[in-house]
Amino acid sequence: MKYTSTITSKGTITIAAPLRKALGFKSGQKVSLTLDKNRQVVIGGGTTVDDFEKLRDEITKKIPSHKKGLTGQALKEAAAKAWVADY
Repeated sequence: MKYTSTITSKGTITIAAPLRKALGFKSGQKVSLTLDKNRQVVIGGGTTVDDFEKLRDEITKKIPSHKKGLTGQALKEAAAKAWVADY
């Protein structure tokens, strides 16, 4: 798929609806923009902890909770503690 967008005077770009749908982007969602070595912009969608947990729950609904491992919030807290412990 190839689409053309125009940058507005405020620097905003509209992502065509078929691309948003294919990527699963929702209104208000944050995306990351990266410039690769060929000066091409790569757009990636972020995942919130809430979105992660909803998807995880859907995928693992038949697995007993004691075998699922850490929740998204617990992972976030563990990462924060590890980051602080490094300093």
